[in-house]
Amino acid sequence: MRNDNRGLGLIEIILIIAVAAMIFTLIFNNRVDAAELVKFTCYCPESCPGTVTASGTKVREGIMASSRDHLGDCAMVYLTDGTFLGYYEALDIGGTDGIRDGYVIDVWAPSLAKAKELMALTEGEVYIEWIEQPQG
Repeated sequence: MRNDNRGLGLIEIILIIAVAAMIFTLIFNNRVDAAELVKFTCYCPESCPGTVTASGTKVREGIMASSRDHLGDCAMVYLTDGTFLGYYEALDIGGTDGIRDGYVIDVWAPSLAKAKELMALTEGEVYIEWIEQPQG
């Protein structure tokens, strides 16, 4: 019995990458199917000088304003091309009809420059998937 220690060949590596890409695509497509497309806006100290959210939490990165129905919930946010943008907590409520009605999220940014960067990155739309909160 011969022991071949040559390692993985190019064909094997290509097959592994192809299978991994197919698995990722299936998982991502299922995630986006469960997500909803919403408008994306930002608020920052220059546009909204308050330091405490509607939930009583101090403003910080990772917080967003959404409809009152989601206050306290978390969400995964994706760019429209499927790139994961981040996890956000709905700890604030919005002052506009779109936010109150649930078709806009308003993400807190630490500066106007960061808000502009996020707006350019998202082009004003994102997919959002609300995360089920554990009960009890």
